[in-house]
Amino acid sequence: MVQPTGTSSQDSADPIEAPRVPPPPPPGKTRARVRKWRARFIVLVLLAAAVALFLRISSARATDAARIDLGTVTLTAQPIPVEVAQVGQVTAVAVTAQQQVAAKQKLGTIAVATTDSDGDPKTTKVDVTAPSAGIVVDLPVTVGSTIGPGQPFVRLYDPAQVRFETKIPLEDLPDIAPKMQAVLETDGINRKIHAVVQRVVPRVGDPVTTVADNPRAMTLVLVPATADDVRGLVPGLRFTGYVDTTTGVPGTARLVSLGRI
Repeated sequence: MVQPTGTSSQDSADPIEAPRVPPPPPPGKTRARVRKWRARFIVLVLLAAAVALFLRISSARATDAARIDLGTVTLTAQPIPVEVAQVGQVTAVAVTAQQQVAAKQKLGTIAVATTDSDGDPKTTKVDVTAPSAGIVVDLPVTVGSTIGPGQPFVRLYDPAQVRFETKIPLEDLPDIAPKMQAVLETDGINRKIHAVVQRVVPRVGDPVTTVADNPRAMTLVLVPATADDVRGLVPGLRFTGYVDTTTGVPGTARLVSLGRI
């Protein structure tokens, strides 16, 4: 007798269904979605660029508003005249223009005519020395010339005492305070010069009403921020620049112009 063939458990199990993959979207719909996101991205970029441009313009306007133009600024120095006490003839000159000298350094010699105890004439040589350290402004007097009190043998200036001067309109004075910082520049010098507002020169007496001296302007004095800022510069150089009014110390008194305006 033939036994019936048995059915295996694998054959009796339900068949495994394959995972369903969603059909791809139509090509037209995909392109539309890409165009939409691209448009959004371009709008965001344009908005960001507009905001950045607005902030830059606002910052530039704020910076310009905080700066006061100084016009032409001149580097100046107080001359130190080296005079003699007696009339004499120059017999020797030991320095030249733009030479740096030390205090008590010999600058030259003069011959002074005097008399001895017997009343006989004699010539005495007197050395001319520098009263302080400084730089020779220009050429001294020539050998053979005669000089006396009130006539400088040579003029010096102290490089540590140079300053900047400019004319500032009266309407700008209320916005300028001592210790505000200024930035200066000039042709031929490839660096910026930093200075600090010091004071306004008082005007005493009637104002001069000439084209060269504007009666509606005052002299503003600035000093170098550091000695390195004016190292190698000579008085007479002209600069242009501005004062940054944001650098003033809060609570600092404003510059007051004195004298008759």
